[in-house]
Amino acid sequence: MARGFEFMSAIYMIRHGQASFGNHNYDQLSERGVLQSRLLAQYLKRIGFQCDAACAGRMVRQQDTARETLDLYAREGLAFPALTVDEAFNEYNSASIILSHVQELAREDRSLDADMKQIYTNRKAFQRVFERIMLKWIAGEDRKEGLDSWETFRDRVWGGLKRIMAAHGKGRTVIIFTSGGPISAAMQLALGISDEQTLRIAWQIVNASITKFVYNEERISLAAFNQTAHLDLERDASLMTYR
Repeated sequence: MARGFEFMSAIYMIRHGQASFGNHNYDQLSERGVLQSRLLAQYLKRIGFQCDAACAGRMVRQQDTARETLDLYAREGLAFPALTVDEAFNEYNSASIILSHVQELAREDRSLDADMKQIYTNRKAFQRVFERIMLKWIAGEDRKEGLDSWETFRDRVWGGLKRIMAAHGKGRTVIIFTSGGPISAAMQLALGISDEQTLRIAWQIVNASITKFVYNEERISLAAFNQTAHLDLERDASLMTYR
């Protein structure tokens, strides 16, 4: 073990299971998302995972992912801390970001016309449009009144992490059930990468994956990124989802 890491605490950040893309209510787990969350819970139990605190953002998909683990531990008579809610770990409001930029993007780039027509029915079309819009948002182009900037979102996540680090000292373990945006913002805090690199990392985070950070009073460091052993063991490629 690297010198200086022996007594560091740990934060495990879990991306929620697959949400309901294309449905009227995106903020609920799909059937596959429920399965991913259950496989995560079973894996944590199998490896004997224990923690001192557990929290989630306010999104239903985040809390329902957490609930699968809490319920399994309860059924098995295993200790697990009560789930607390911290809005610092809410996802950015992607729907508002899209609506605020989509018409402008359509005027700027007519090559996206076909994708625009399928944005809420075709995942690949959505991703192509979404990437372009998010790059504009993160660069601070054409800021809209009432819409949080990337900096505001990032600082909210960092503030939540710093509160957790201050409240849970040496040797403590915390698990956070959240979304890709907050996990990538935590990566930026740990690695010092650029805003655009941070956004591109967010697009690689698998549903129900595990990312681990270690920290002490001086720093936070990345220990593991985007772990999916609990999904890989099923040998089912359909469980590896990004949206």
